[in-house]
Amino acid sequence: MPRRSSAPKERFEAIEILLLWEGRVSRARLLNLFDIHGTLASRDIASYRLQYPEACEPEAASKSYLASWGLKPELSQGVFDDYQRLIGTSRGLDGIAASVPFEHTQIDATAIRYTLFSQIHLAISLGHPLKIHYRSMSNPEGHERVVRPHALIQAGPRWHVRAYCAKSREFRDFNLGRISAAVAFEQADLLSGNHDVAWNETVSIRLIPHRGLSGAQAMMVRDEYMGGTAARVFTVRASMAKYLIQSFRAAVEPERETAPEHLLMVANPEDLPEGIVW
Repeated sequence: MPRRSSAPKERFEAIEILLLWEGRVSRARLLNLFDIHGTLASRDIASYRLQYPEACEPEAASKSYLASWGLKPELSQGVFDDYQRLIGTSRGLDGIAASVPFEHTQIDATAIRYTLFSQIHLAISLGHPLKIHYRSMSNPEGHERVVRPHALIQAGPRWHVRAYCAKSREFRDFNLGRISAAVAFEQADLLSGNHDVAWNETVSIRLIPHRGLSGAQAMMVRDEYMGGTAARVFTVRASMAKYLIQSFRAAVEPERETAPEHLLMVANPEDLPEGIVW
């Protein structure tokens, strides 16, 4: 994300947001976000600590400051949208300078708390396992899982964490809205993200008009989605293919997933690696 200019008040707010949602703040992280001199970044953190002495503690090994357990939002609202705006993932269309009324439906539906998110963020940063309390459709009351997270995923209105699961002995996506607690867990034999084949390999997804459309309908869909060409091709992580297909409501089984409810279909779904789509 390009660095941006800022005012001191905005940088103070950013320091708090980073502490709340990432669990730490550092000079390097501020320089990653703002177009300022390193000396000013260090001065901002020192001034923030002087004004809010209970907010964080220094950690010499990482050259950063860790959030204190009692940290509370003072300059921000303590909502996930604060963090998204800071790192540039929230309200991406709001930056369009339209001269007419302009709205969009890019809304997050996952309820995320900074106390939970910061634990997950730190675990990913440090490569540490977590013990989480997780609910699923098969176990809605919840159960404990030991996982080693390595990435965050935004898929439509929901957020997930990609992690190796000790119970299933495989890499899975865990919905952040279904994690009610997360604590550090000492277990060194869990695989890291380097071993996540579906994450590290890419696949090409070729979307074409649904075969059930008429010729005129198919041409309209080509104009709408493909600029008049025969197909739209995306190269994505294998583990992300299902989210891409879902976002376009593309049919994988066109005989069952029919038009016009499905305008698009995946060309040659039998060529996709096994298990990468629902």
